[in-house]
This record gives sequence, structure tokens and C-alpha cells, in this order.
Amino acid sequence: MTEANLDSKKKVIEILKETKSRLESSIQGSGHSYANNRIKSRYSVGGFLDEKMSGITYLDTIGEILKEAEDDWESVLARLEKMRASILEKTTCRNGMILDITGDKAVMDTVKPSVDAFLESLPGDADGEKLQDFYNTEHPWITEAKKEMVDGASMKDEGFVVPTQVSYVGKGGRLYEEGEKVPGSTAVVSRYLRTGYLWDHVRVIGGAYGGFCTFNPMGGDGVFTFLSYRDPNLDKTLDVYDATADALLQAAEELEKNPNALATAIIGAVGDLDGALSPDQKGSKAFNRWVIRQTAEERQQFRDEILNTKASDFKDFAMRLKNMKDQSVAVVSSKAAFEAAAEKGKVMDITQVV
Repeated sequence: MTEANLDSKKKVIEILKETKSRLESSIQGSGHSYANNRIKSRYSVGGFLDEKMSGITYLDTIGEILKEAEDDWESVLARLEKMRASILEKTTCRNGMILDITGDKAVMDTVKPSVDAFLESLPGDADGEKLQDFYNTEHPWITEAKKEMVDGASMKDEGFVVPTQVSYVGKGGRLYEEGEKVPGSTAVVSRYLRTGYLWDHVRVIGGAYGGFCTFNPMGGDGVFTFLSYRDPNLDKTLDVYDATADALLQAAEELEKNPNALATAIIGAVGDLDGALSPDQKGSKAFNRWVIRQTAEERQQFRDEILNTKASDFKDFAMRLKNMKDQSVAVVSSKAAFEAAAEKGKVMDITQVV
């Protein structure tokens, strides 16, 4: 950071070209992730920023910067130098800086002198300017992102064309409003759909390599998404998604009569909570919990709600799926697949990506 020679046009262009090529390859091989990011970007600031920094929008940005680097290198260099100067500004360099280390006591005692020496070598000092309290005040990035979301707001169904023989089919919408309490039972229901209905109809019957859903009950944005991976279908898969609520209502009736099946679903969700973790995973989880101020009491309440899941919770979730707000589609596939889907009434705004 302090010693790198940023004034190397050839190297920067090489890095940008490698990044662009890697992203294009990733979209072709992991289209479901990019479809998911695109869907989530429409509903929350977090999703919008994720897509901007790592999604299809990021590929567009890399392309623009590459062209600028080739045609107007001095402008790109000035931006790089300004970024470095901002990061290394002595009065603010340590703002928000957090070092997180995981290890046993013997390791901690051994590394402490090296850690202290490293921290002391950083620009600035602990008496520099302090960040505002972002737990209670809005971060400038959020303010800007909200404005961009309003200016470019769109719930349109989108298709992204890449050279591929398969499809990555995504559809999503809002199940819970921001700030609304999301019960732990939703973890049981969403897992039940992922390992049951969607697996059976998208993968086993439909022939896709994978069919699943995403929903984050604890600290999420209330957005539910359907996804398929290396899918030979497009319009049929969207029909499967649309039938999910009715299938879940039927499953709820069966679970009401079969407590053992309900117990199995609950055990599966608890297993997801209690999977074995490596030391680095434990450290990462602890760090994330600290950042978002998630307490042990909150986690225990969430666990209790999972354990107390009832068949009626499956019905409640099904009704939310039926009334899912602002539904939208994002698909990564071939031009021919989109043309065939359009003939079946699944029309999308098409963009050539690769």
C-alpha cells in the first residue's frame, strides 16, 4: 500500500483484463450466484452494494475502467493515487480499523509482540479523528446507494446472455418488510423446500444440477429467492417456482398428521446451526456477531423458535409466498433459451453479457 508503484499503465491494464476475463468465466459457470445478486440488489441497500461490487454491474464497471485506462491513463492514475492518499491520511487512517485474530492462549502470547509492532508501524495514531457512530447514523455509502436505487429503480425481469447450453434461473421477492420480526421457524421451512420440493421438481424431475432457495431469517433483508444451477429448462422452472406455495400448503397438511416428519425437518435445521467449525470459521462467526451486535440471547431465542416449529408455521410461510411482494426474475442463459421462453410467455429484458 505504501510502496507500490501505481504508475504502471501496462500492469494495471493487464490486471483489469484478467479481472474482466475471470468475471466473464465466473458468470458462465456460476450464473445462479449472479442471478441471485441481481435479484437481491432490487430490494435492499446491502444487496445493491453487493451487486455493484461483485455482480454483473461490476463487470460493466471493470470494462469502463479498462477503456479509460487504455484511452486516458492519467485520469485512472489520479483516481488510484487519490484512493491511496485517502486511505493513508494520518488523521483518519485508523478510523474503523479492526484486527481480528483467532488462536489459543499460547499462540496469542507468542504473536502479541509482532502484532503490536505491526500496529505501531501503521500511519497515524490512536488519537486521530474518530468515525461517526454508524450503528445510529447513516453511512454516506448508504445515503448514496438509496439515491441510486430510486433513480434506477426497476423490478423488471432480466435475462443475461452468455455462451452456455444451460440456464441459471432465479426469481425472488420480499416476504418480510425491513425491521419486521422473522421467526426461527422460517429456517425450518426454507430448508424443507430446498431439500424437498425444489430438489425433487427442479433437479430430479427437471434435470438441473441443482434447485434450491435462499432466505436469511436472522439478520437478513426479508428477501426470498428461488435458484437453479445448470438447468436444461427455463420457463418450466419458473412454473415450478410459482407452484411452490400450493405445494407447501399441501405439505403443511401432511406434516400436521405426521409429527415424525415434522421432527425430521426440525432436526435438519438444527443440524445446520450446529455443524462442526474449524478455528478460522469460529473466529469469523464470532467477529461477524460482534460487528452486527448479535447477542447469545438472540441466538438462543432463534434456536427455541426452530425447536418449536409447528405445521401451522409452514402454512404461514406458504401464504407469504403466495403474497410475495415485488416479485422479479433474473436469469443467466443463452439467446436461444430466452427466445424459447418468450414464446411461452416468459418475456424478459435481455442483455448480452459475454
